[in-house]
Amino acid sequence: MTSQNIFAVITVVGIAAILSAFIYIGRKLQVLDDLSRCIDKIKNNMGVISNYLTRNHMEFNPSELQSFSPFNLTDAGKRFIADIGFNNVFESNKSDFLSFISSENVKLKYDVESAAIKSIFAFYNKPYMEFLKVYFYNHPERSLENTAPTLGIYVRDKYLEAHPEITQ
Repeated sequence: MTSQNIFAVITVVGIAAILSAFIYIGRKLQVLDDLSRCIDKIKNNMGVISNYLTRNHMEFNPSELQSFSPFNLTDAGKRFIADIGFNNVFESNKSDFLSFISSENVKLKYDVESAAIKSIFAFYNKPYMEFLKVYFYNHPERSLENTAPTLGIYVRDKYLEAHPEITQ
């Protein structure tokens, strides 16, 4: 076998190997594209579920929130927030709450309110929110469902203070 034949064999094998690698990589990229589309659908569905639960499965304490449109904190609600120390927790972790609301692509005050209440549920298992679990243990009449709306309205008001461009 001449050196020219050996070169031809190596060239054919090399080209075949390169084509095989491209096909393999192409298939992997297709799988990633499919996964990306699937994850986008899951994220959308989770958003729908989250919005439904936030709006339809919460209780609010009428002594802490005035149910006029929009909800407003009463003096008792403001005292409650200060008594449990949520105002300090919020100030220490303000960027988390404000970033969460912004990530929901809010455009209206209603969107801000929904996202703010949802943020309480979303951050419930964060270490800085553990005080709530202690509070609920010592106050069995309270739960996340009847506390999140009050805390969420507080967060909503802080977000709207920081974003005066949201007017509706």
